[in-house]
Amino acid sequence: MAGSLIRAAAWLLLWLAAAGAAPASAHLMANSVVSLDFGSRATGAEILIPLNELQLATGIRVDPARPGALPPALRSYILGHVRATAPDGRPFAIAIRDLAVSDDPAQADLTVALTLVPPAGASPRIFDLRYDAVIDRLPNHFVLVFARSDFAGGTLANDPVMIGGLQAPTVTMRVDRGPGSAWRGFASAMRLGMHHIAEGHDHLLFLIALILPAPLVAAGRRWGGYAGLRHTARRLLGVVTAFTVGHSITLIGGAFLGWTLPARPVEVGIALSILVSAVHAWRPLFAGREALIAGGFGLIHGLAFATIIGAFALEPLQKAQSILGFNLGIELVQLAVVACVMPALLLLARTPAYAPLRTIGAALTAVAAIAWIVERVSGTANPVAEAIDGALGHAPWAVAALTLAALAAAWRRTAQARRPEPAHGGIAG
Repeated sequence: MAGSLIRAAAWLLLWLAAAGAAPASAHLMANSVVSLDFGSRATGAEILIPLNELQLATGIRVDPARPGALPPALRSYILGHVRATAPDGRPFAIAIRDLAVSDDPAQADLTVALTLVPPAGASPRIFDLRYDAVIDRLPNHFVLVFARSDFAGGTLANDPVMIGGLQAPTVTMRVDRGPGSAWRGFASAMRLGMHHIAEGHDHLLFLIALILPAPLVAAGRRWGGYAGLRHTARRLLGVVTAFTVGHSITLIGGAFLGWTLPARPVEVGIALSILVSAVHAWRPLFAGREALIAGGFGLIHGLAFATIIGAFALEPLQKAQSILGFNLGIELVQLAVVACVMPALLLLARTPAYAPLRTIGAALTAVAAIAWIVERVSGTANPVAEAIDGALGHAPWAVAALTLAALAAAWRRTAQARRPEPAHGGIAG
């Protein structure tokens, strides 16, 4: 299904770009997709070929109901129709890593995973690609070529960059990604981490719910008064650091050691962590142990982060640099959120207004968590969760309003403190 969507979207883009020159009778054509992953020593390629087009062009019959019984002739056919040569004419060594057939009944595809190794002294980032599978027999077939991941070129996002297309009689194209640099990849990973956490409302809501009672001291089963700046700073440092350590552990384990859990339990676990932190913001559940809880739930959040880095075909060094940059991006946004929210909380924590504000914040966070749990357990969207996601998109305005309210409350408190005591006594009548 994903392959079909990529092909449709990419071909539509080409079609729109060429609409001015295309005849009125032009129509969408069947196409294949070549996705390239550029490493420092080799280039990976994933080829998606519509099964019906492949069978029509080659006569090789493939039964989608038996994906494990692919004809041996397929390997020979693919290797005979893909070539890569360095600018000086020397060939790349090409090996098939995997052959598979999708089980999508709407659009069955053959997926081919290749490794292209350049000759000694040649760069895997620049070569002439010759690809004529299917297009040598079917003139209406088109091949879209994408740079899917290119750490040194700064391409890490989930949006592949289209670098060309092939259609008979044109079956060769120059692939040139330039020299690249490790810094571009690191910066791209850092931007990706910043974008992910900024758009990840659940991750930020978990963090905010944990810091909501940070300025307070626990008094039995209730939150008491203001605990002081030093106590608050120590608690904040512990929570943010523990959360970072927790998600870093599972991020590294997921990216390097293959630690995985099904996506749905991970997402449900994240929503559950938000619910627990919301209840704690209302009534102390683990006062003084917030860092421990943040670290434990950070392990779950890190599994979600690991799926992002794991989706990129990166070499070990590039993966390590990506994790470092991605984590740094997450931390920058987390620190920015804390820096924006905490001044207002510190001011309000000294006033009677903080108790109802904290209760309302905890209640809204709990509603969001429950809506996400229901949505993620059922696998279907619900209007409450959608409304919450939409509202959280305007969170900066809420932070601004909170800051103004805190300044107003602080000003009022200061004004009351400076107001002179009314005079007592007088002339008795």
